[in-house]
Amino acid sequence: MRKALNTDVHIMPQLERACGLDMHKDKIVGFISSKDGSEQELKEFGTFTCELKDVRDWLTRNKVEHCLMESTGIYWMSLYFILTEAGINVTVANPVHIKQIPKRKTDRKDARWLCTLLLHGFVRASFMPDNDQRILRDYCRSRLFYTWQQTKTQNRLLKILESNNIKLRSVISTIHTKTAMDIIRLLARGVTDKEVLLNCSRGQIKQKRERLTMALEGTLQEHHLIQLQMLLQDYDHVQKQINRLETSIDNIISEHYAQAVECLDSISGIAVKSAQIILSEAGKDMTRFPTADHFTAWCGIAPGNNESAGKRKSTGVKKGNTYLRTAMVSAAWAAIRMKDSYWHALFDKLRKRMKAQKAIMAVARRLLKVVYKTLETLTLYKEKGIAHFVDLQAKAALYYKAQLSWPQSN
Repeated sequence: MRKALNTDVHIMPQLERACGLDMHKDKIVGFISSKDGSEQELKEFGTFTCELKDVRDWLTRNKVEHCLMESTGIYWMSLYFILTEAGINVTVANPVHIKQIPKRKTDRKDARWLCTLLLHGFVRASFMPDNDQRILRDYCRSRLFYTWQQTKTQNRLLKILESNNIKLRSVISTIHTKTAMDIIRLLARGVTDKEVLLNCSRGQIKQKRERLTMALEGTLQEHHLIQLQMLLQDYDHVQKQINRLETSIDNIISEHYAQAVECLDSISGIAVKSAQIILSEAGKDMTRFPTADHFTAWCGIAPGNNESAGKRKSTGVKKGNTYLRTAMVSAAWAAIRMKDSYWHALFDKLRKRMKAQKAIMAVARRLLKVVYKTLETLTLYKEKGIAHFVDLQAKAALYYKAQLSWPQSN
């Protein structure tokens, strides 16, 4: 049997000279040292832009080409861009991976420790997107935040209506529909004529006129109308912002990621918006991740390891990119709803021996592996259906049976 190549072990070359930068909101502590411990220098800086440029000039004067900093909040970003523009190789590392010894921690000791780690190659750099992906990521995350804000506004609208016994949600499945929003706009203007309100009905709601008439019998007062009008203004403003972001995202996608989005859109459960989120968070270059398992671990949907003395203990999934993980879990829920699909069959099998939340994470992990393969080859995905799943299960059963009978035959 061929042994799997362990890509976790990297022999990093030692550097001749390096700098560790301990970042804070209002202070930066830098420590420069050579490999043999000579020519050491410790210096503190502020965090205004002119002072960040002083850090750049200080590193340039001391002929430092490599520096290391922690990804602390958002404070590292401005300094990272200034240093990289000057040609300095900046390594941004996860603070969890380079923790200092407990109760021996100061800002100056942190800077020395970061410099030591970088000099000896004991640090793993974090994933850093290129400029196009960074812009796409900012747009997609902003769209997500505005979507959350819009949902909150709609929930507040619903709360005012329900408190006055206008029970739209008892007739209409969600107030996100055009029918519900048109009715709310008329109510906010003080319209109480039932026929005018019922004329907003669309689709299947037209068949529920009697129930909708009873649901619209409420006790709205003047101050409620003012609140509804204010909330509708907030809703419309947020919708304009979302539309503006959608236009910017579409422009970037058409210019840099058109083929990748087309390939991702062919995967079961992944639509255009999900494909945009995947590309904004992970990019289209899968060479950054050695294997698909590394990719799923970075995303945060791979199971962690907790083994000691030959015993494996229970553990949850690892921490990772929360935006990508949320998108993949949503895509997994969509994929399992497709009847006679591989993902539906897989979920049904897993659901028999674990909770639904745990099973959907397993489906999301396999789905993300398909995403990795699709982006790696830039080929369209073909749904093989439940027959493919049954075939794989039969092959696995035969292999397991052969493994059990192997010692007896010898």
